Amino acid sequence: MNLVTMDYFVSLAEERSFTRAAQRLNVTQQTLSAHVAGVERELGVRLVNRTVPLTLTYAGEEFLRYARRFQAERRELEQEFADIAGDVQGLLAVGIASTRGRLLMPDAIAAFGRTRPRVGIELHEDENDELVELLREGAVDMMVGTVPAGTTGFEVLPLRTERVVLLVSDALLRRLYGAQAQAVVDEVERTGSLAGLSEVPYLLLGEGDEPGDLSRALLRAAGIRPVARVMSKNSETLVDLAARGVGACFVPEDLAQAMAGDASTGLRAISLGEDALIPIHVAWRKSGHVWSVVEAFANLLVELFGEQA
Repeated sequence: MNLVTMDYFVSLAEERSFTRAAQRLNVTQQTLSAHVAGVERELGVRLVNRTVPLTLTYAGEEFLRYARRFQAERRELEQEFADIAGDVQGLLAVGIASTRGRLLMPDAIAAFGRTRPRVGIELHEDENDELVELLREGAVDMMVGTVPAGTTGFEVLPLRTERVVLLVSDALLRRLYGAQAQAVVDEVERTGSLAGLSEVPYLLLGEGDEPGDLSRALLRAAGIRPVARVMSKNSETLVDLAARGVGACFVPEDLAQAMAGDASTGLRAISLGEDALIPIHVAWRKSGHVWSVVEAFANLLVELFGEQA
């Protein structure tokens, strides 16, 4: 058993396929299979169920945790000695939701590259709950998202407060409410309650995504049990559907301004009050040494996008 075997097993666990994992690692399936079979013999247990799709046994799940921990420790070792040597280079793994990444990362990465051109950025785009786990496991160096209160083992830096709005087409509102459409919208914005929009079909993000979880909480508070017309992990897809009058979607205000600002879309952003706020943090794992690149990128994010920016 060695570090290469650990890397191979993590890729296999993530891809759930010997074929895809071998392609990702640029090795033959026979090489990958031999490494996995070798560690199974060494440990005396079966780690994977060789089905389609491949699954991990209980022992495999436990081994995966160790493998990711070894990967994280190795990366921290390399980063600490790079700092000791004054060698500012490497690959910074950043976890962020795809919509938030679209809004924040282009400016941040461009600015960062001007001062640290030898540092690459690897974006891991996923829902918030998954990002927290990736950071905990050491699969990413830092995350931009919401760290739940009471979470331990992380250094957490407040970044900004994200306001969620309801994006809906004027055509859909007129179709549902006729001449009363504006009065309905005004009442929602005055009270922050969605009760007046119970007839609207909703387009929802997945559970584990902050705007998705917040939207469900707002709907429950209004006594609405929506049958989701569409569910997706991609906010941009939902916005495009909203523009076609399919339903209404909950998105960050920044995205709404970027996409609804064009009058040709026929979309309007409805404010949902102070209950529709999401705290956004920059976080990294606590350790004996924090890579200087992590701190530099976190400080840049605060400089560019923090509340005082």
